[in-house]
Amino acid sequence: MIPLVIELATEKRNWLSKEEMIECLTVCQSLPGGIIVNMASFIGRRLLGTKGMIISAFGVVAPTAVLAVVVGLFLGNLGDNAFALGAVQGAKAAAVGLVLATFIKLGRDSFKSPVYWVIAIAVISFIILFHISAIWVIIAGGLAGWIIHMLFRKSIRN
Repeated sequence: MIPLVIELATEKRNWLSKEEMIECLTVCQSLPGGIIVNMASFIGRRLLGTKGMIISAFGVVAPTAVLAVVVGLFLGNLGDNAFALGAVQGAKAAAVGLVLATFIKLGRDSFKSPVYWVIAIAVISFIILFHISAIWVIIAGGLAGWIIHMLFRKSIRN
């Protein structure tokens, strides 16, 4: 859903600029809870304040909750159903493609230097090849950024 929310908020409705959407993604990924609920709350608050935040969060959560209950009642346990398992695998593949497309689309606007692309590709490769949790990579990146900032700040004073 992330690519759909980005397209709706930045291109179709012009609720947020691409820079604001990058800020939204950054903030929403760092908060507990589902990123889509966080994004909807962020955008709703930006547009209509607290009222917009509550309405948009409810608007994202309610349909999913209703659908889950209906599917659970009518279909029961789908764990052994080959068609259901195939559908889930197909949805996973589609989600990877959508996330990659979104990364490239937002990256064009926020990665001003080829160095940023090299770093991003190296980090993604590192996560995939070595099965490292993205959380550790984020922590390491934050620590590296802080160290670079401290070194840079120190060199300016001298």
